[in-house]
Amino acid sequence: MKRRLKELAILLTGLGILGVIVLVSGIVPIKASSGHWPITRWILDFASNRSVGLHSSRIEVPPLDEPGMIRLGAATFDSNCRWCHGAPGFSQPPVAAQMTPHPPELSEAAGSWDDAELFYIIQHGIKFAGMPAWPTQKRNEEIWPVVAFLRALPHLDAGQYLDFTQGDGVGIHAAETPIDRQVQSLCAACHGTTGSKPTNDRVPVLASQSRVYLKRSLQSFRDGNRYSGVMMPIAHRLTSQQIDKMASYFAEQPRDTSPPTDSRDEGLIERGRVLAHHGDQAAKIPSCIDCHGPGENAPSDEYPRLAGQPARYLQRQLELIAQGNRGGSDNASIMHPIANKLDKSERRALAAFYASISGSDTE
Repeated sequence: MKRRLKELAILLTGLGILGVIVLVSGIVPIKASSGHWPITRWILDFASNRSVGLHSSRIEVPPLDEPGMIRLGAATFDSNCRWCHGAPGFSQPPVAAQMTPHPPELSEAAGSWDDAELFYIIQHGIKFAGMPAWPTQKRNEEIWPVVAFLRALPHLDAGQYLDFTQGDGVGIHAAETPIDRQVQSLCAACHGTTGSKPTNDRVPVLASQSRVYLKRSLQSFRDGNRYSGVMMPIAHRLTSQQIDKMASYFAEQPRDTSPPTDSRDEGLIERGRVLAHHGDQAAKIPSCIDCHGPGENAPSDEYPRLAGQPARYLQRQLELIAQGNRGGSDNASIMHPIANKLDKSERRALAAFYASISGSDTE
């Protein structure tokens, strides 16, 4: 028995020495051009599949069929993902095609994963595969539209994909100027343009917003001080001059003043109106209108104008501020103690009130 243990120890020691020699010699190729050995590919795929399946098992999947969700996901995919995976009408870029492993063509590959697994992969990425994590772990709700889009992807042709990712083009006049073309390619698919609303109520209205506020928001996204896996990559590509022009463009656009299509809860709206105008002295919550309007005095350009913004967007922003997951410019810290004092029903009420009025209201 002792002899066998001694032989085993010698064998293991020899294998260890051999492994070190192989490692130090540099004989093992790491070049991406040769791809993985079949056994390496199988091990990595098996380990990846098992890990994703386990860690995504408790993720709750929300409804993915809400209006505009696929279009919103398509715009995000076009900005963040097409450069490696290709898209309908766009073949895989040649640089990405030389990665090891190759980024899959997702109209087929996405079907191998369920919705929770897709969410987990997009959120965290995959080691040893070149698949990056979502640009921020503070805004996971932004990922679900991409999952919805991937489910629709096998049924989209090149024309439909362009329609989803370039917006409706209303008011852009065939993209006559450089800023028009930039808005159409980067902004219109989600935020809309003159005469059109945002694609989904997760997204803010930019038309007629303060130029100063828009500029500072884009700068904060670009500098990584405001968190969004959608907006940070877009803003990162913009120069200071482009940010200035884009802020001016949207500030000068007339806002769509048509009434909201959501059903109105008059009691909730009235509660929000009282809170917005008078605050809550006992809870040390100030009024909203002095900074954000509406009112006879125009709100400061330093702060966002809230009238006419989607209720869902406003409520989510208040939640993110309270959680410390929104970030923003230097002024953002003003809202932290206020949002922390608002309970869920108060956030809903304020969001419902501001969504119920137009940007021209002065009540």
